[in-house]
Amino acid sequence: MKHIFFSILFVFISIYIAFLNPHESTFHLTQSQTVKLPTVVLLLVAVFAGVLFSVAIFWTSNIKNSFSRWRSTLQKNRSEKKRERFESLYKKAENFFLSGRKEKALSLVDKVLEASPAHISALSLKGKILCAQGEKVLAASFQKKALEHEPQNISVLFDLATTYSQADQIENHISLLKKIHRDNPKALQPLIRLRDAFLKQEDWKNILATQDKILPLMRDKKEEWEKELKNKSRYLFARGKQNLEQGKNDPAISDFKQAIKSWNKNSDAHLFLGDVYLKTGKPKVAIKKWLAGFEKTRNIACLVRVQKAYLEKEDPQDLVEIYQEAIDPNQPEESYKFVLLLALLHLEHKQAEKAKSILEENLSENELLGSLLLAQADKPTNNGSSSDTSLHLIRDAVFQLSTSTKDTPN
Repeated sequence: MKHIFFSILFVFISIYIAFLNPHESTFHLTQSQTVKLPTVVLLLVAVFAGVLFSVAIFWTSNIKNSFSRWRSTLQKNRSEKKRERFESLYKKAENFFLSGRKEKALSLVDKVLEASPAHISALSLKGKILCAQGEKVLAASFQKKALEHEPQNISVLFDLATTYSQADQIENHISLLKKIHRDNPKALQPLIRLRDAFLKQEDWKNILATQDKILPLMRDKKEEWEKELKNKSRYLFARGKQNLEQGKNDPAISDFKQAIKSWNKNSDAHLFLGDVYLKTGKPKVAIKKWLAGFEKTRNIACLVRVQKAYLEKEDPQDLVEIYQEAIDPNQPEESYKFVLLLALLHLEHKQAEKAKSILEENLSENELLGSLLLAQADKPTNNGSSSDTSLHLIRDAVFQLSTSTKDTPN
């Protein structure tokens, strides 16, 4: 279009000049030969010669560019086919590895690396294969080589961390996971893996510090957040139990309270919190904590603890009321544990008639412990040590039955 425009422009200029210069121009071919042409013709010839020259240059340039593009496309297609062939080999190697055919996987991945030594995924895969074969030092060297090409490749970093873990290089494992976390502070997986690494060491301080970083990242995932909150409660309980075993009662109490605050249905924390108070000479506080634990968790083990503490208490009326409320005639199987505990409580406090009454009102066929308690209630009160021994044995059996299945799973 540009050439046509300029050609028309020159034609109009030539016509204009021809009108102003109607005479002929002499054009010398040689010294002796001349040609006379009108000025307008001479101008038109010059214009069209220029146009033809421009067109020739334009098409020559186009042909040259087309050839360059064709050659570049050809090279690109060859490179793409070569890359696709390597990727196909890599995928096959990965599939062989995942299906347990490590030798075949290693053979294919070596072919990929022979043709493309800087293939990041192949280097990392070879590291995983070697690690699975027990050559952990060599595996780490290939994964480090991959990281030389892509230092921030998080997949390779995780693979190397796994290799360190399996090689029992705990410090390197934790150090690398910390680095991944520093580089990706909002990423969840590095923190979860770091916490799991601390769990293997039972490093409760760092476990809980890491867990506190995990929880805010899960706020928008309610179910997962609640699960991790329960995990935090369990970790606090585990640290409290460790403190208790080491004789550190105050830190243990603090941990058990925090565990309950994180998840109020952590029945183990309720039980152990009461145990610590009982151990430190505070039975009333212990009973209060166990009763609160039963209210939150419905775990009958809390009431068993209370009943054991009530052996030395004259008036167990508050515990009697709890048992009476828990007995539901519409759910006889679930309520029978409370029936047994209530009957046992009456017998322990020399209230045989009340024990007999509650057992007869809630009869259960073929129930051995109920029959034994009923027989115990029918015995004369002056039967001596033989009766006490029998009651102790029955008590242990009732407590064991009551706590064998927790109502609220931890």
